[in-house]
Amino acid sequence: MTTTPDATDRRLTHLLDLARHALAEAHREACGPLQPHHRRLILDALHRPDGQDDGLLHLLGDLITDTSRDLPAGDAAEQLDEAAGYACDYPAQRIDRARTALVTPCCTAHCTTPSPRP
Repeated sequence: MTTTPDATDRRLTHLLDLARHALAEAHREACGPLQPHHRRLILDALHRPDGQDDGLLHLLGDLITDTSRDLPAGDAAEQLDEAAGYACDYPAQRIDRARTALVTPCCTAHCTTPSPRP
């Protein structure tokens, strides 16, 4: 027996479909060569450089965490909590490191003087 979707079901389905389509469209747009400001725009949307919690990764982590709410303690709740961390914390740290690397000059990549050959 199936239940008729209620207003919350319809609203969640609609919002999640919007998010999925918007991310797919952003992905298609970003597939070509990126200008530095486009890259920064994407990275800032994924993880806010000011540490605010409205970046896409943070929101995704929160959404995953919300799915574990009201679950009894156990494997399912633990796995969802861990998934939330992997979706948010680890990528955010890597994005911060990438930002640092993008603004730190790297002589070997941009040097106009060839290095001496051994």
